[in-house]
Amino acid sequence: MPSSIHAIPLYAAVELGSDSFRLHVASWENGGLAVVASLNEPIRLGAGIGPDGCLDGETVRRALACLRQFKLALAAWEVRAVRVVATAALRVACDAPAFLPAAEAAIGHPVEVLGAEEEGRLVYLGVAGALGDEQERRLVLDVGSGSTGIALGRGDTVERVQSYGVGALRQGLAFFRDGISPAAFEAALASSRSRFADAALLAGPTGWRRAYGASGTVRALFELAGAQAGGADGRSDDRPGASAAGLLALRHSLVEEGGFMQIAALSNAPGRAAQMAGGLALLLALVDILGVQELVPVGAGLRAGVIRELARHAGQPAAVRAPYPESA
Repeated sequence: MPSSIHAIPLYAAVELGSDSFRLHVASWENGGLAVVASLNEPIRLGAGIGPDGCLDGETVRRALACLRQFKLALAAWEVRAVRVVATAALRVACDAPAFLPAAEAAIGHPVEVLGAEEEGRLVYLGVAGALGDEQERRLVLDVGSGSTGIALGRGDTVERVQSYGVGALRQGLAFFRDGISPAAFEAALASSRSRFADAALLAGPTGWRRAYGASGTVRALFELAGAQAGGADGRSDDRPGASAAGLLALRHSLVEEGGFMQIAALSNAPGRAAQMAGGLALLLALVDILGVQELVPVGAGLRAGVIRELARHAGQPAAVRAPYPESA
């Protein structure tokens, strides 16, 4: 419940994602994220971008109504700081300059459209906070709805971020409008490998024994495969990962055996199956190109990274920002 006696400072992170708008109210205590309130609304901002490159009116109305509700929720909590960030959809929408002032008025805070590298950096810091090991060298994969990011570093130190302007939504729309067949999936996979070809440089001579999946797409695919989702703190210590062979088995059950089509038939939002198929194609291509032996889902990412940054600026120990080379 909202508290005026909360001894540890609270912070709020609001994410205007390409698929959903999300709000976290949380503290950063004992080296970890403690979420006290969370809201999630499937706005489908990326799907609302029409052929002209602009957001359609219904999507805008839905987005602004959600932000007004978020404003009411934020008013119920005594937060020390709020940061509102937007991702891929608002990087590309042609009417973003007109939408952003209306969005800021609706939620009552400035809205920051993140560059792709800054988004990747914050995702990495959110994952690093959930994992805790300060010495581990890490590879983080973020297959979002509107873009895909790769980040690597050691502990809290971000060394490199590489971003690609293709995500699960676009891949799904491009290849699975007429159904999710093995042939269509193979075409989506070939396209994904082509888009990520330069990422092979990040694999090194032996690939990666383990990588971490930060996005909702990865967690949703793991849930379909029967893996258990993590708790609210996002820690992955007791969460099963999947080997490369396990991910191929997931492809077989969802594509060759028709699992995605069953989801589409039973769902009130059949486009979600196509989007998830697009996400699986992107994920399999990354695992292959980067030589990943095991992929572990982590229930923390952008919003956790934002809250770590807010805590750091408030004087609490949090992430260390290190320079890294930007992708071309």
